[in-house]
Amino acid sequence: MATLWRTLTGRGRGTAALGLVLLGAGLGCRYPVVAVLGALLLGLVAAELASVLGRTTVTTTREVSPRVVVRHGECRARLHIDGARRRALVRVDAVDLVDGEPVVVNLPDAGSSPEARRTTTTLDYPVPTPRRGLVAVGPVRVRAVGLTGMAAHTAGTGSVDHVRVLPRRVPVTTLPAGHRRAVTGGDDSTELGGTDLVGLHEYTIGDDLRRLHWATSARTGTLMVREDAEPSEPHVCVVLDDRAASYPGSGPGEPFEDAVELAAALCRLTIEAGHPLRFQVASRRVSVTVPGSATRHPRPEGQELELLFAEIDTTADDLRVDIEHADLDLAVVVTGAGSDLAELSLALGVAPTRIVAAVDPAPVVAVEQYGGLLVVRSTDSTGLAAAWDRVAAR
Repeated sequence: MATLWRTLTGRGRGTAALGLVLLGAGLGCRYPVVAVLGALLLGLVAAELASVLGRTTVTTTREVSPRVVVRHGECRARLHIDGARRRALVRVDAVDLVDGEPVVVNLPDAGSSPEARRTTTTLDYPVPTPRRGLVAVGPVRVRAVGLTGMAAHTAGTGSVDHVRVLPRRVPVTTLPAGHRRAVTGGDDSTELGGTDLVGLHEYTIGDDLRRLHWATSARTGTLMVREDAEPSEPHVCVVLDDRAASYPGSGPGEPFEDAVELAAALCRLTIEAGHPLRFQVASRRVSVTVPGSATRHPRPEGQELELLFAEIDTTADDLRVDIEHADLDLAVVVTGAGSDLAELSLALGVAPTRIVAAVDPAPVVAVEQYGGLLVVRSTDSTGLAAAWDRVAAR
C-alpha cells in the first residue's frame, strides 16, 4: 500500500481522495450518480497505477569513451535504448546520472517518425568532466508517467560505468641537474661526463647488444646487459601536500587541484626522462617509487602513478611532513599558501636542491630564498609551471 501511495502524484492523490469522498457520500446518501462518479475516479486512478507499475519495456546499454580523460577533457557516452518509448497510455522519460547529476536523455516519441518506431535507438551525449576523480555514469533512471499524470514510477536500469578523470596537463619541460653520489658510495657531487654502471639485468629481446657486459656474461653463462645512468641524473622526490590546512580560504578545491596538476606534471617529466622518482603525499597515505629507466621505456609503476593522481584528495589531519632522504638530490614539495616553510625546510633535509612550489592566491614575490629553500609562488598551476622552468634552467 505504501508503494502504491508513493507512486501516486499529487494530482493522483487528490483524485483518489475525491473519488473516495464521492463514493462514500453517494452510497451513504443514496445518490447513485455521485457514487458512480466516485467509482469512476477511483477506477481511473487504479488504471494509472496498473499502467505505470507494469513491466518496464525499456532496457539500456551504455558505451563510454574514453574511460580515462584529463579534467575538462572531452568524454562522450552512447546509450542504446531497446524497447518502446510508449507503452499503451504511459509516457517514458529517461535520465542518466553523471556523478549524481541528472543528464536528460531525449527519447523520441513512438509514431512521430519512422526512425522512432524502430526497436533500438542510439543516443549520444557528453559526459561532463569538471572535477578530478572517479566519475560514476549511471544507472539510467527510467520514469514512467501515466497519461493524465496521476501516477509516476521511476526505476533504475543498466550498469554503472566509471570515468577516471586525471589532472590537467600543464607544460613543465626542465629539471635541474642532479648531483648523484659516486658508484663507490663517496659523496661526489661533481657533474661528470660519461655514464655510470648502476646495475645488470638478463638480456631480453629489444635490448641494445652494445650494452652487453661480457665479463659477467662469460662468468654466468647468460647474456647480461649493463644498466647505465648519467652521473648527474637527478634522483627526484616529489611531495604533494595533501593537508587541508595548507590551502586556507580555498573555494571548491581549486588551489589543491592546481597543486595536484603541478605535482603530476613534475612526476610525468621525471618518468619520461627515465630518472628515478619517489612520490608521496604529506600524510603518507600514498607513496610510490618509480625506478629509473636508461632506455626510457615506460615503467608499470609510472603508469600506475598517473592513474593514482585521480584519487588523491585532502585530509583534515594536521600531520608533520616526513620524507626519506637517502640518495635524494632534488626534493620538491608542492603545497599551498598556508604551509610552514620552516617545517618543510626541516622535512626536505640535506638534499642539494630543495624547492617549494606554492599555490598562493596573492603572492608577494614570485621567487624567494628561505633558509636554503628555493620558494616559487604563483596563483595557479600554469604560472607555477612557467616559474619552475625559469628557475630550473638556471
